[in-house]
Amino acid sequence: MNNPPRREQYLYQPKYCEENIWQLCNRPQFQESEVVVLASVGDFFPLLCQRAAEAPDVPVFWDYHVVLLWRHGDGEHYILDFDTTLPFCTPAETYFSRSLLDENLLRHEYIPRFRLLSAIDYVATLKSDRSHMRSEAGWLAEPPEWPPICSNETNLSKFTDMNDDEFGQILTRSQLITRLI
Repeated sequence: MNNPPRREQYLYQPKYCEENIWQLCNRPQFQESEVVVLASVGDFFPLLCQRAAEAPDVPVFWDYHVVLLWRHGDGEHYILDFDTTLPFCTPAETYFSRSLLDENLLRHEYIPRFRLLSAIDYVATLKSDRSHMRSEAGWLAEPPEWPPICSNETNLSKFTDMNDDEFGQILTRSQLITRLI
């Protein structure tokens, strides 16, 4: 691919993946994309090749993570992930094969699931006032300089709860890979 999207071309704030991807979805070139919310039925799941890790082969345990599934004009699917050590724009099959641990190594509750929904639906339905990033002591991570998606309510947990099927479609890893082929 000539001139793939580059991380530094877009708004980014560490630990605010849902907002980083929401910002991307508002850009014309990505409005026909799909959003992938990764989470498990447990409290967290492991993800490799993350910038927050000590090394690419050391997993980061996220409560959820949000990436963009972009179909380029060449017909290929790419994942755009601000937090990966892989290229920001990586072929989807490569991204998932390098970033996900073998499910046979994980307890059932820590196997990631994948909520897939259109970028347009994500922008229209996600509400986040950043309250999930505050504690009594203050911010858990420095917030972005841009305004929150919503100033006084949040429904982020409806996207990250893999037992809630209100938004998008929830897939297993094999269902997602089959859909991409």
